[in-house]
Amino acid sequence: MTAKHNSETPGVGGALRYQFARFGAGLPGYGASLGDDDPGPLALALTPLWRGDIERGAAIRDGVFPFAGQVIRQSSNPWSAAGAGDAWLAALNGFSWLADLAAEGGDASRRRGIGLIMDWIDYNRDWAPLSWNAPVLGARVSAWLSHFTVFLGGADEMAQRRVRKNLLRQSRHLDRVAGLEGAGAARVAALKGLIHACLCLTPMRKRLPQAWGRLSAELGRQILPDGGHIERSPSVHLSVLRDLVEIKQAFLAASLTPPAGLIAALKSMAPMLRFYRHGDGGLALFNDTAEGSASDIDAVLGLCEAAGKAPASAPNTGFERVSAGRSLILMDLGTAPPPGLDRHAHAGALSFEFSIGKERLIVNCGAAVSDDENWRDAQRSTAAHSTLSLSLTNSSALTRDGVGQRRSVVAYDRTEADGAVLIDAVQDGFVGPLNFRHARRLYLSADGGDLRAEDRLERADPALPVAPRRFEIRFHLFPGVQASLLANHGAALLRTPSGAGWRFRSDGAAIRLEDSVYMGQRGEARRSQQLVLSGETRAEDKSVKWALQRESR
Repeated sequence: MTAKHNSETPGVGGALRYQFARFGAGLPGYGASLGDDDPGPLALALTPLWRGDIERGAAIRDGVFPFAGQVIRQSSNPWSAAGAGDAWLAALNGFSWLADLAAEGGDASRRRGIGLIMDWIDYNRDWAPLSWNAPVLGARVSAWLSHFTVFLGGADEMAQRRVRKNLLRQSRHLDRVAGLEGAGAARVAALKGLIHACLCLTPMRKRLPQAWGRLSAELGRQILPDGGHIERSPSVHLSVLRDLVEIKQAFLAASLTPPAGLIAALKSMAPMLRFYRHGDGGLALFNDTAEGSASDIDAVLGLCEAAGKAPASAPNTGFERVSAGRSLILMDLGTAPPPGLDRHAHAGALSFEFSIGKERLIVNCGAAVSDDENWRDAQRSTAAHSTLSLSLTNSSALTRDGVGQRRSVVAYDRTEADGAVLIDAVQDGFVGPLNFRHARRLYLSADGGDLRAEDRLERADPALPVAPRRFEIRFHLFPGVQASLLANHGAALLRTPSGAGWRFRSDGAAIRLEDSVYMGQRGEARRSQQLVLSGETRAEDKSVKWALQRESR
């Protein structure tokens, strides 16, 4: 059987439904519009695709909820936990942690899952702005449907009917707001929940063409020509690709041919996910990204069933990948995403990461360990990236919700000859406040053993007076890399855990060694070190050359 699809977007009718749902949802009587009928047995029983975290499942079983960097112990009614941040509440209400309880696998965990689903129904009878927000709602609907058999397959008919009725109520509201509430990846998550509802709940099946039409329109807006996601975050890219894989598998489970546009999106995005990976299988740490699990990434790529090697260049998304010998460089050469899609944006213009085989050497600091805004501000700053910062000014003006003034415009050229690669780039993030452009030239030899670079600060308007400005060029080192300064602080020796040695030299600035912090895994901060080149600009342009060369054993 082939599904019928169209490209219908919500349009005027959808917008009117959204206005009614959004502004009328909190009024008495709105709940009646969602009905209270039983959709009957599920038309499709979804199978969970991803294995959860056993340790986290055991913690949740015991009443400990570790979400978004917060750990809250709440044995009953966690929906009203004191001191919970919005990110924690969104994760709790999204129910993706049902996979963790399922992975733990014991009867106690199954009972805990059923109990929390029933508790949610008890404590969330009426619409609320966070728990019924479209992305959270879509995640919850998908989680309940994907784990219905796992947690409710052995429950009595009364319990199953109660959950089915509530799922239908939630899905009817989701139909009114999905595709119109949330932005970017969050909107895709909401639409995934709606499509799952249309496939699993018989009364919702007639809404499937419209649900796919909304998602199709979103994919057209969010997936760039090079296959990258518009939010420019490897973690977000993985999340969207994972959602699309779940949608594809649901169509197949329903004996429906997945829409051609869905297959095209998978084929476009899969090579870009490979693009973002280091040799250890994890992701590069740009724009609120953590490494992730190599096996989880492999699983997503496997279900994509999309061939295609990682491209060398992603000009639309704004990244370059330089591979020579066993060495790999990933470099951020893009501008901030559009307003509303820049929540994950960092001020990391011209930053890079460098790895050799499965070992990372130079990295960015990563994603914030919690929802604490001070941590987020620090991790998003230019100083948290392996690039140049000037007078403690970020290359993009960051706000709590994204990017304010979009100063960092990047232009670059890539030249290749006989296996060697040269990237010549410039960004104007410091022009407005400081009257300097930052230019970076980066060369990697054909054998991957010789990385040479030059960082330049160029006056944008020579007629304007320039006060002395302090600059710092940072090279954050992966935890476990041992660094030692050599004579006169003009060079440093770096040694990876495997024993490989790399000599770092500079010309134009002294080297110093400082502490750093690495947040490559969500919720975890690790001590590390950084090499720092520093100096001062005056009226003239400033140039600093540096090199990283492999030591012969």
